[in-house]
Amino acid sequence: MPSAITLIAVVIRQILVRTIPVYIGIDVACGGGKKLPICVVSAGHPLVPLAIPAHLAVLIPRGAGNKEIAAAQPFREAARGFVSTFKHIVDEMGWTVERMALDAPTAPPAKGNRSSENELARAGLSSFRTPDVSAWTDIRAMCVDHLRSGGALSKLPYANKIWMLYGFELCASLKSDLATEVIEVYPFAIIRALLPACEHKSTEQGYRTQLAAVAAHTGWKPQSLEARLRAAVSGS
Repeated sequence: MPSAITLIAVVIRQILVRTIPVYIGIDVACGGGKKLPICVVSAGHPLVPLAIPAHLAVLIPRGAGNKEIAAAQPFREAARGFVSTFKHIVDEMGWTVERMALDAPTAPPAKGNRSSENELARAGLSSFRTPDVSAWTDIRAMCVDHLRSGGALSKLPYANKIWMLYGFELCASLKSDLATEVIEVYPFAIIRALLPACEHKSTEQGYRTQLAAVAAHTGWKPQSLEARLRAAVSGS
């Protein structure tokens, strides 16, 4: 009898400590008060989008907004706050993060242009150019002067690139604090490589084509995958 009890205890312990391998994608955004779009999927076939429970999702910090450019170290504390919260979520959910993908540049070039962005341009694909280290110094100074002189936040210079700073800080913090592999992705270029004739995702046809393609290769029917994603991921 004692041996049976011991066996049961071992089985229960294995169940309790079992972790679920997951992949995580983040569409980096820093809009003031906005949710950070995050997609968690379990590894295997089919890939299953996993929802973050409501009581944990509310803990995730909202976007700091472009005004963060005036901070001494823009987005550093915001990134650390997100990673700390997300580490708590990962631990509570029993997830093992196999890889994280950021839809954002993960670091500025030391000087000049990034070779990857040069290649995108040669392929006829548009992208935001990532300013190099010295250029960011000038950009920050310009933005700070604008805000200190009473300039409207809606008229802030380089407003369409400030989110990159959040991407830089997220990548650094994820690598150091979550100890996981972080890769940079550009979904638009991926779609153009795999589905050259596909319309943009902002169109109904483009969205449906991409949904069908993803479903076909991940073990889902398009409508079922769409419903699962809507239930699991913030953002359109």
